Amino acid sequence: MKQKLQPEVRRAILWGILFGVIFLLGAAIAVVSAWYRLTYNLGFKELLYTLASPLKGTGEGTVSLIISSCLPAVLLLGAIYVAVAIFLWKKRTSWHFARRIGALFCVLVLIGSLVFSFFSLRVPAYLEAISEQTTIYEEYYVDPATVAIGEDGKTKNLIYIYLESMETTYASEEVGGAQHTNFMPQLTALAEENLSFSDKPEGQLGGFHTPLGTGWTMSALLATTSGIPFSFPLGENGHNKMSQRETFAAGLTTLGDILAEKGYRQEFLCGSNAAFAGRDTYFKQHGNYEIFDLYTAREEHYIAQDYDDGWWGFEDEILYKIAKNELTELASGPRPFNLTLLTVDTHHVDGNICNLCEMDYGNRLANVVSCADRQLADFIDWCREQDFYEDTVIVITGDHPRMDTTLVDDTDYYDRTVYNCFLNAVPTPEGAITERVVTSFDLFPTTLAAMGFSIEGERLGLGVNLFSGEKTLAEQVGYDYLETEINKYSEYYIREFS
Repeated sequence: MKQKLQPEVRRAILWGILFGVIFLLGAAIAVVSAWYRLTYNLGFKELLYTLASPLKGTGEGTVSLIISSCLPAVLLLGAIYVAVAIFLWKKRTSWHFARRIGALFCVLVLIGSLVFSFFSLRVPAYLEAISEQTTIYEEYYVDPATVAIGEDGKTKNLIYIYLESMETTYASEEVGGAQHTNFMPQLTALAEENLSFSDKPEGQLGGFHTPLGTGWTMSALLATTSGIPFSFPLGENGHNKMSQRETFAAGLTTLGDILAEKGYRQEFLCGSNAAFAGRDTYFKQHGNYEIFDLYTAREEHYIAQDYDDGWWGFEDEILYKIAKNELTELASGPRPFNLTLLTVDTHHVDGNICNLCEMDYGNRLANVVSCADRQLADFIDWCREQDFYEDTVIVITGDHPRMDTTLVDDTDYYDRTVYNCFLNAVPTPEGAITERVVTSFDLFPTTLAAMGFSIEGERLGLGVNLFSGEKTLAEQVGYDYLETEINKYSEYYIREFS
């Protein structure tokens, strides 16, 4: 017969387990918060929207990275706790005193970790911002539905290429970047040979800035096609229907809406699940885009039914192959077209190594960026050989600065500008194309102008047509003021855009 544990022993074990759970919870919160702060240069607002988005379509590698990065430290702290508890239990003479001290310590660990995460995740700044209201939209927002957008001559097709996390810091210091070696020489050459709006002096590669609310992919897509940041409330009480993904910014008039009205056939192409963060809903509702994503690629037999690269879906190598075929089909039709594609290989953390990566550098991300640079250049070379090329504007931009700090840990976030390049743009810029304070919002009217459309007043959303020479809103009111105001709560935003 098994000997029953004495009541004192059972109580000791139960108390040990209870306070062990409290200790591990505190340890996990502290470790994850510290890892997030060291790995990502993002605020609490971005974290909230990421957590609020459905996991459907998320790269499994990101979740695995969090677990693999944080779990060992938590387990080590748990092992230390168990070792100390066993040691103290053996010291029976001081057990009651040690139990009280240990319980207090575990509670303090939990409280301390909560306080640490509260400040390390920049919660105070977020709470301060949402407690204040802004009138920036009443003062500066230009509703595209109220503006005359004309066609002075024949307008062009559009190929809009979003390069995931492609910031100009990947270039060498010599040409305006932050590296000893230029990991993006082809993109640098394209910017030099064509048109690129820059915050740097002439001859230096620069780009546009991403204010708060534009620093993750869906928010970047929104900002560059509608001229506003992503500031929709998280809860249903804030009239946010995006949690069910039934509507997405129903009150907005976007680039897709305008081009659809002008008769364009439109398609959004990505290598992941387009449902992630409501991308499919946004593009379907605003421009009736055809969606080509991971599941379409399986249906069209580009990849096997069970194909998954273990990253986000399929590699950019396959994406560009599909893009070529889709462009050939789009160009054969009678209507002008807009193909918008989003790459993924350079996604955080540290990018995805594919079969085309040449591994010339000791840093994983450097090899991924270099590979993305070559693939993009090859795709542009292919486009130049096609009959539709002369009648097509190609806009190449990053979506936002990368979310981790690989290769850029010593660079201030403001200086991590996003790449942009316009090929075959219709107008010649009258204003300076260098030493400009450009934001994501300005890409919206500028893309339309590049295609040959005229814009009454040269402004749409919070953006300005950069070909016009007019000051951007960031130049007009100051970048810090703009970022501060759009981070505040806005009744106008909720009422008009949701």
